Amino acid sequence: MRVKMNQKRFSESTNCSRIPMSIFNHLEQPALVLDCAGRVVVWNNGMEQYTGVSAEEIVGRDGFAHGQALFGEKRPTLADCVLARDEPGSGDYRLLPHEGEGMLAESRIPLASGRAVVCMAAPLHDEAGRLAGVLETFRDASAETDPGIPEEQVRILAASLPGMIFTLDGDGIFTRFFRTGAPDTEEVVGRSARALFPADEAEFLVGAAQRAIAGGEVITETRSLTWGGDRRPFQIIIHPLHDSAGKIASAAGVCRDISGDLLRDRALQETGRKAGLYLDLLGTDIYNTSMVAATVIEMLRERLSGEEAELAQRVKNTVEQGITVIKNVELLNALDEHRIRLEPVDLNRIVESQIRRYAGIDIRYEPESRMVWASPLLEDVVSNLISNSVKFGGMKVRVEISVTETADTVTMTIADNGIGIPDHLKPNIFDRFDRGNKTASASGSRGLGLHIVKTLVARYGGRVWAADRIPGRPGEGAAIKVILQKC
Repeated sequence: MRVKMNQKRFSESTNCSRIPMSIFNHLEQPALVLDCAGRVVVWNNGMEQYTGVSAEEIVGRDGFAHGQALFGEKRPTLADCVLARDEPGSGDYRLLPHEGEGMLAESRIPLASGRAVVCMAAPLHDEAGRLAGVLETFRDASAETDPGIPEEQVRILAASLPGMIFTLDGDGIFTRFFRTGAPDTEEVVGRSARALFPADEAEFLVGAAQRAIAGGEVITETRSLTWGGDRRPFQIIIHPLHDSAGKIASAAGVCRDISGDLLRDRALQETGRKAGLYLDLLGTDIYNTSMVAATVIEMLRERLSGEEAELAQRVKNTVEQGITVIKNVELLNALDEHRIRLEPVDLNRIVESQIRRYAGIDIRYEPESRMVWASPLLEDVVSNLISNSVKFGGMKVRVEISVTETADTVTMTIADNGIGIPDHLKPNIFDRFDRGNKTASASGSRGLGLHIVKTLVARYGGRVWAADRIPGRPGEGAAIKVILQKC
């Protein structure tokens, strides 16, 4: 509160009361405002957090004190360039494409904190269209940003500035009104919202202002507003505004045009619809085609012998791997949308059915009936673990499946004599593979299969981890251990 009062006192003492100081504290981005003499009149909460310099220390100062706080030296910022109506030096800023008044630029000089920033400065005009000051905002900019594609970053930054900022009294009369980036030719101050907006829009603005003034309430709503004959969606935030005595005297409003946000939402919905279509295609047409291919290959294998039969089996196993991938994609989607209901499941029956799927692979298992709490999806756990052994061990891999039990749990171990898993990779092999992360394979991730194993086992109330086939000798094969609750 003391900071706000200091800003108001300075505004009054320098005859800059046309700038609504308190409004700028509601901007999410770090923001400062300079008056026409280059003095700091607003240093919002975001700036305090961004620089570590409080508003009390800097409000009222000139001589590029804001440059000192930002860059560690007294130097002009982009706001000063807008005030001077001059372009910044190419050694200080790289100008970015921008429509309308003001400037958008990436600072070539990092902040004192080491941050690389993108700055936007826009003139502020009073109700008569005269220049009242300059608003400058800041946001972090990645050092890896490709200078050839700044357009999206520019749109995001520009969209974060409000389309309108204003104050309303208890009667719904505009006491201040500003638009960033361009002067407003209409005489708004002193007029009622009911005289400027359609009835429903005006009633909302007036009602929200009265609620903010009467009860100190902050109102946030998304509505369409008409301005200059154009109707657009805005995110509207209205706050109570205090006077120098700390009493609520009026309401401050910030309106941000969210047309671009809505367009992006619709694009995301369309992308989701297409993704669903592709998933359906993957889960039906491609899956059915692969199943037919596997069946035909099995029929062919039964008529062959020797190396030809072995080759046919390899082809079939490869097709089976593709079928497993398709099932995993469908399963992952289902796990995100549905809960799993536990029921008694015969682990032995599931293991034996999966061994038959991998005919031609040397799988060793001693059958013995074990009932566990799971779901029919337990077959995907066993299938993915066997598939993983074949994927990394090859067609000649030997897989050993063993099952032990205690009074309350059943432990299934699926081991192979393949390449094994180094100790430092074991904790990460169940992580979901991220194609955008180039280090994913190096971190031990093996795709969706093991991630699905971990997800299902966790929902069964169990646990899964990676070990060595021969303890202490990771290069001689891996062992995946799964603990399930015993029925």
